[in-house]
Amino acid sequence: MFCARCGEQIPDASEICPLCGQQTTLKLDPVPAPAPAELHPPYAFVTIPQNLGLSGIGGWLLLYCIGLSILTPLLGLAELSVLLHFRNYEYSLEILRVLYGTVVGVFLWMKRPIALFLLRIYFIVIAASLLLFLLRVVALALRTHTSIALARGFTQVLVQTGFSILWFVYFRKSERVRNTYGANL
Repeated sequence: MFCARCGEQIPDASEICPLCGQQTTLKLDPVPAPAPAELHPPYAFVTIPQNLGLSGIGGWLLLYCIGLSILTPLLGLAELSVLLHFRNYEYSLEILRVLYGTVVGVFLWMKRPIALFLLRIYFIVIAASLLLFLLRVVALALRTHTSIALARGFTQVLVQTGFSILWFVYFRKSERVRNTYGANL
């Protein structure tokens, strides 16, 4: 055996080291075992969810995307076939608006951030189109000496204006639009 104090080899039954004169064993108090360490990363990363609430193409946004990119072009093609049959080319701007709306609808489906910029332009085009159509209705009312409210097409202008304003407000205020595209219109 070895002395715990001087480290020299001594006889096995010795209680006192014959070389250093000290006790050969050390009396150590038991050391409590350390508590198991909690497994935490050195830096606790807290992720704050960016999108609280509705997100993605769904709800009213889905309805708008379907209407803009599928239904409106189909109706535009049907209208185009009728207009070309009668050789009426004054609606060519309306056809371009429908084609541009289809492009905007596709970008909305793909959830591209540029879709909101294109949608702003689309709403400006709609406003200009409705203003031109309203001026045509007013000119018709003046030519026929009737009230503007009774002129042919006035109700259509009011309905389209109402729907356009509703959709514009939706894209300005919608939580789903903000969470899907990162911003509102």
